[in-house]
Amino acid sequence: LGRVGIIGAGPAGLAQAIAIRRLVGADVELVVIDKSDQLRPALGGGVQLNSGAAVLARLGLGAAVKRVGQPISRVHARTVDHTTLLDLDLAGAIRQHPRAAESGIVDRDGDVLAVTMMRDALQAMLASALPAGTIALERELVGARAARSGRVLASFADGSDDEFDLLIGADGIRSVLRGELARGALGGLAAPLYTGLRIRWGVAPAGLRPPNSQAELHQWFGPGAYCLTATYGGLAGEKFDQVVLVRAEPGTEGERSGVNAGWSTSDVRESMVRDLTAAAMPEHVLELARRCERCFELGSYQHVPFTPWSGLGGAAVLVGDAAHAMPPFLGQGTNQAIQDAYCLALHLAAYQRGQVPSLADALGAYAAERQLPTARLALNSRVLGFVETSLPELARDSFFRFTSATGIARTVFLDGAIPKV
Repeated sequence: LGRVGIIGAGPAGLAQAIAIRRLVGADVELVVIDKSDQLRPALGGGVQLNSGAAVLARLGLGAAVKRVGQPISRVHARTVDHTTLLDLDLAGAIRQHPRAAESGIVDRDGDVLAVTMMRDALQAMLASALPAGTIALERELVGARAARSGRVLASFADGSDDEFDLLIGADGIRSVLRGELARGALGGLAAPLYTGLRIRWGVAPAGLRPPNSQAELHQWFGPGAYCLTATYGGLAGEKFDQVVLVRAEPGTEGERSGVNAGWSTSDVRESMVRDLTAAAMPEHVLELARRCERCFELGSYQHVPFTPWSGLGGAAVLVGDAAHAMPPFLGQGTNQAIQDAYCLALHLAAYQRGQVPSLADALGAYAAERQLPTARLALNSRVLGFVETSLPELARDSFFRFTSATGIARTVFLDGAIPKV
């Protein structure tokens, strides 16, 4: 590998660059390319990190994860009348897993690496681990094709072209590179599919949730509505509270596919408060929603599993949401993207050492290792989203009581929380 281009400077792309530098070698020429004009603070909401945090620790970022992240030890799920459906000791479940220490999810200090973190804080943490000049902004990929040289020729919106030995698409759910890999092979399967679920969320300075709840994820279930409240670590040691509302809104997304769908923050906040009120959510949840300083709205999408992740002569590959976008109900999107990055770097290192016949073989081995676990998590997340928002209340509540009592909920959580790579 001489020159590697990574499209997308989100957590997936930045983690990929770090993993290649640490596992393949610092002599690989790396450039992370993003269409934005800056790595924007105060953009987006928070993420949950567990298996991804363990992998970042292997890459030398364990101390940073613990410094920035808000530790999470419990999930408490209740109906709006305060009936408990699930009370899961996350930290205890992780500690008891036979691979807890081996996988790194419990570190050498005995700390469980399960945290919440604002997306912009995670992005800043990852960017700071890369050498200056690695990230190239204001370059929008518009196309890519196999070059006669065996490399990939990437084309950008400014009219420029660039060649790479390997082009990695970490450009999210509407990945341009995914579309190029799918051209003529997958047709409509390249596009993300709307799940029929719509998500509104808002972010406020911490301190609005009940006392002593910062280390807990609180889930609330009302008529046709699912709500999550949690506290997240942010930039410069600041913490934030976040409220998330999910409702079933079937049909075609059409023009509403973008962030906020053209609405202002106040529009989304008012809509969210109205729907939370209609679902009879607790007053402290409503107050948190009213106090949110930035709000967002998105449809929930997923990709068809087991579509090709590599192509263009074996010199292009996908990671993260570009490969396997999934609904957010297990909190695994970012975790799986970081695992993709680590897994791909391991296979590239094997190719670099001559242990794999070709780059195409290395990319194929990566996809073979990662497609099944991500497809399983995507399916589980989709089923969970349906149960949380679309089942009649009696059936929904019975589902959670059963999965809690039988340990199924614990098993499903651990399936995502323990690294597979």
